[in-house]
Amino acid sequence: MKIALEFIPAQSPEHQSRLRYAFQLFCAVYGHEPIFDGMKRDAADLRITYSSDRARQQGSKALRLHNGYRPRPITSPAPRPQSFSEDGSTTVLFYSPEESAEVDWLAEIFEWTSCANEYSVSARDSVGRIPFEQSIFGRYNLDQRRPYAALAMWFLQRALCKLIPAADEKPRAPDNNLIHAIVCSHDVDYMPLGYLSTIGRLVKNSLIGMQESPMLALSIMRRSVQFALGGTNPLHNIEQLASSEQSSGVASSFNFIVRHGHRRDANYCLESPVVSALARRLQLMGMQIDVHGSYRSLDKSDGLAREFEELQKHGFRPLGSRQHWLRFSLDRLIPALERAGAFYDTSLGWQNQIGFRAGACFPFPPYNFSAERPAKFLELPLAVMDQALPKQAEEAFGEVAKLLATSRMYGWGGVSLLWHPAAFGGGQLPIGIAHAFYDLIKARSEWNDTWLSAGEFVRRVCNRYIEVGLIDRDWGARLNNVGEINERAAKA
Repeated sequence: MKIALEFIPAQSPEHQSRLRYAFQLFCAVYGHEPIFDGMKRDAADLRITYSSDRARQQGSKALRLHNGYRPRPITSPAPRPQSFSEDGSTTVLFYSPEESAEVDWLAEIFEWTSCANEYSVSARDSVGRIPFEQSIFGRYNLDQRRPYAALAMWFLQRALCKLIPAADEKPRAPDNNLIHAIVCSHDVDYMPLGYLSTIGRLVKNSLIGMQESPMLALSIMRRSVQFALGGTNPLHNIEQLASSEQSSGVASSFNFIVRHGHRRDANYCLESPVVSALARRLQLMGMQIDVHGSYRSLDKSDGLAREFEELQKHGFRPLGSRQHWLRFSLDRLIPALERAGAFYDTSLGWQNQIGFRAGACFPFPPYNFSAERPAKFLELPLAVMDQALPKQAEEAFGEVAKLLATSRMYGWGGVSLLWHPAAFGGGQLPIGIAHAFYDLIKARSEWNDTWLSAGEFVRRVCNRYIEVGLIDRDWGARLNNVGEINERAAKA
């Protein structure tokens, strides 16, 4: 569908830039062609307009949105969300419309995907993260498992379909072979580099587990004793995990920490021949090797860029990253990723909750408020982290299955799942969480889900974002070039 967007003089350049971003993102997800050139407006199938001039709307199909959004200082919180129902479907709105007017759906999309409200939160936990309780979900008791940005897009598409009944209410995937995509990822926070190191780590994990579950602590201690007596190392899982994925036809991303400026960073060094050889073997298996931004990677403006460069010095070509401990704020993360030349990020999620932090079950470039434009990379929302799941396999599987079903309902996916290698083997988390991971892989064919690495996914969908003008064509050319380098390196 060709859709023109029409502003009004009362909307400032800043106002228009933000709504244009939301409109382009909607077009990218649903497969529409956006039209901004006034000379081409007559070729549009319909117009989305903020104008109340009825004379201009005669003879053309137009959806008039309520002009509800108002730009505000970045440190000011969003309006309180209010419940909204229409034809039996419900969501929440930041900007309730005038009577009989259509909701300003572009403003709703913008508020969610820009995470604008997070910039107003000053509270931080002991790691430096925004506490979930201080997020817009925690403050207003919203269900974080509902993708509110995707819901806003769904309501907008339904309104358009009333004007053009032949239009499809469902998003059109950018790749006909991707009915619903899942980005599989693993953060390499720890590697078992010796007998004493492993024993020490297992004892530490057991003590940490005691705070949450005495049963988990005893289980880890039992595995520690078995290992000490010559049994299997419960933390030696990285290569076995990749091999299992490869045999199942799944490619994933392994994120490595390359700098050690804090005690919470990894216990390994990429300079070690053992570590670099492991990363190369993973690459040979078809896995993506990316950056796991160290604990202090954002403390200096060029910190993350240097970590990308460090991985490149060792012969790898990282395409993206995720922040260690999810320690970030968007005002630092976005420019750092752009400075590093990253093509994607998978940090936007929670360590203790599953759900959609940006209200999105789809990829999107975050909004760069300092430059008033889309960021120069795609965010692949982190929907699930292993440690946020119930301990039993069946319950963990059920929680993720419901979340993925919700994502499937509103689009073609692109969310990321994170299972740490240490989550397998029972040496850190309950073994049921590892079983749930493999059960999800087994169920993917039944659900028509495709599990793939972040790099492979972005290469397959990037043209959709280029076509609507969210990302420039040079970006796509660079992505393909680096992808070809990685493929040649893997075959060498």
